Amino acid sequence: MERLKKAIESLSSQVAGLCIDGQQTPDALDSMIITLEDIEALSSELNAQTLQTVAGAYKSYVKSMTNCEIITTSPLEQGLTLLHALLRHLEKGAEFMFDISDVLEILDTSVFLTKNDSCYLSPALEGISDSSEQNISLEDAPSTTSNAAASLSEKTHLPPSSPNSAISDISEDDLRILSDFISEAEENLDTIEIELMDLEQDPTNHEIINNIFRPFHTIKGVSGFLDLKKINKLSHSTENLLDGVRNGDFLINDKATDVILESVDMLKKLLAVVKNSVQNKIKPDDSNIDIEPLRLKLRELPPILSKESKEPVGKILLRKGIIDSDTLDSVLEEQERTGKKIGEILLEEELAGSSDIASALMEQKSQKKYIPNQVSSTQVKVNTSKLDDLVDYAGELVIAQSMLKQQALKEASFYQSINQLEQIVSNIQRIAMSMRMIPIHSTFTKMIRLVRDLSKKSRKDVTLEMSGEDTEIDRNVVDALYEPMVHMIRNAIDHGIETANDRVAAGKPPQGKIYLRAYHKGGSILIEIEDDGKGLDRERILEKGIAAGLIKKESSPTDSQIFDIIMAPGFSTAKTITDISGRGVGMDVVKDGIEKFRGSLDISSEKGKGTCFTISLPLTLAIIDGMLVRIGKEKYVIPTISIQRSFRPDKKDCFTLKGKGEMIKERDELITLIRMKNICNVDNDSLYPWESLVVVVESKEEKRGLLVDELLGKDEYVIKSLGGSLENITGFSGGAILADGKVGLILDMHGIFELSNNL
Repeated sequence: MERLKKAIESLSSQVAGLCIDGQQTPDALDSMIITLEDIEALSSELNAQTLQTVAGAYKSYVKSMTNCEIITTSPLEQGLTLLHALLRHLEKGAEFMFDISDVLEILDTSVFLTKNDSCYLSPALEGISDSSEQNISLEDAPSTTSNAAASLSEKTHLPPSSPNSAISDISEDDLRILSDFISEAEENLDTIEIELMDLEQDPTNHEIINNIFRPFHTIKGVSGFLDLKKINKLSHSTENLLDGVRNGDFLINDKATDVILESVDMLKKLLAVVKNSVQNKIKPDDSNIDIEPLRLKLRELPPILSKESKEPVGKILLRKGIIDSDTLDSVLEEQERTGKKIGEILLEEELAGSSDIASALMEQKSQKKYIPNQVSSTQVKVNTSKLDDLVDYAGELVIAQSMLKQQALKEASFYQSINQLEQIVSNIQRIAMSMRMIPIHSTFTKMIRLVRDLSKKSRKDVTLEMSGEDTEIDRNVVDALYEPMVHMIRNAIDHGIETANDRVAAGKPPQGKIYLRAYHKGGSILIEIEDDGKGLDRERILEKGIAAGLIKKESSPTDSQIFDIIMAPGFSTAKTITDISGRGVGMDVVKDGIEKFRGSLDISSEKGKGTCFTISLPLTLAIIDGMLVRIGKEKYVIPTISIQRSFRPDKKDCFTLKGKGEMIKERDELITLIRMKNICNVDNDSLYPWESLVVVVESKEEKRGLLVDELLGKDEYVIKSLGGSLENITGFSGGAILADGKVGLILDMHGIFELSNNL
């Protein structure tokens, strides 16, 4: 088995060298033939008939190449992919259930004829050339080749190809292969989206082009022998378009980017069908998904792009902010009438300087260099359920250690051992927590395409700048952040960013900007979404808030309290409803989504300058730093991040004000006093505040005092869900098992503030 594995790895290196160098030499082909003969012999020894058959067909194909001047590398790559898959099954001792006739078909040497020492396609395949520049799509080939493959299948006792073959009869190993393909394909498509955004800004960058081409090629190759026909066809058509870009036939522009993104979306849709079939072990049915209109669009695009191979001068000037979109539209109309060049019209009408036009022309002709700026790191995929188990056990260990520590304080002989255990537990806990953490990069990069699409839809020139993408956050929060961020970016583009003309009139550059930032601060992760638009209209929000009864007319709310009004359900200041936003839904969803993970959302804005939304989230959802307090007979955990200080007030510093209730003087400032008796009917030991302790807590820049009887100490607490009907109770974010084995509730101070407001 090991010899067979090494032989296939050797073949991989030989094929890679042939594909990269593009040079057909007798020595290279002879080496491949020798390796394939070894693979055939070793397969025969292991009684691996299917692998032996594929190796034989592969060898025949390579032999046919010795008389050809054209190297057709795609069949080599697809055949190699199949050999690797067969080897994996052989190593596991599992039967290979997939149909391989498609791959045998493209390795069939009868499709090539030799004449005068040159190689050309047989009449059956004329016009369907498959080289590294244009790959054969077997589903598109005439029936003659299918018959040849069918006859070969009969000789090798293989099942004929059948569309949408049921996967319910496939082994668990094969289901895992499909699952791995889906996972990797989804990752590849996400990568493609990101790279496309970069390529649109730098259309001559060959490194980025290859980074996009390779994932499509991989998806096409693997989907071919997995018999996922529509995925194979569509990725093949998209790959052909990208190959034209690789060969320098044309450049990527927004038109090409739109079509490739459309292809990415369609492939995701097809993958979702396969994913559902794998999960339910049913036959995949993608009959309601029509890919042909998109494939036609992909085929028709190259001739159009070849005429638009350079970015027009007008678009370069627009991108640089020298002219706006309205000016460009009017100049293009005049160009259509007069036939003059754009630069000539702009000079005549003094809309741009000669140096600006000359610079744009130079940029049009220049080619940019690619400078790699990525550091790769080794990663291992781990099932998320295993991570959850590790975190749970680490949490249980923390609880057990805490209990043992309490007992050890009574026995001095145990103290040293307990300290050592504490250090070990702390290390395990830190590692377990770090395994839950992943960079927020994946969520941030999804916003690149969102901004691009919304920018085009709203006819506004908006760019996205990101920082802190490598900031790590709990994996459960990363995906949950997507929807809130989408809502806020939609609002920023639709309501915040002005049109180019309005921005220029306000003394701003015509291009609007949205900033995404992520960074650590204290025990939290902060994510900022900021725009340089017109900002929030404080007075209009206040007016609508009063009219809706969300705020009292006689009150004097702070800016933060006024801006919080926009997160009330149904609240909107939009005068018109668009297909982007303005229906009064969204910000309340954002608020609920963030608070679900013990986070908060703060809004700051300056009229005419822009708006900044700051999401604050805990570093991890599993463990919290907290202060254990006793109120009457109950114990509660207050997150330390919410605590400012604690003190015993003097009698002269305690007041009761009409309309405001009990107040405590804290550092020359009156703050509201909160009693848990009013929230959950828990009595303090003493009725009077000056006989108890006050813990000053903060939420959204507002301070209040919580009346407690005793501070029991600071510690780390494993958060446990309350579960069932108790899970979403306002004011409590979960429970914790304390050192004495009892359960203490963890207070959510923002929710406690809300409850006290309603008293």
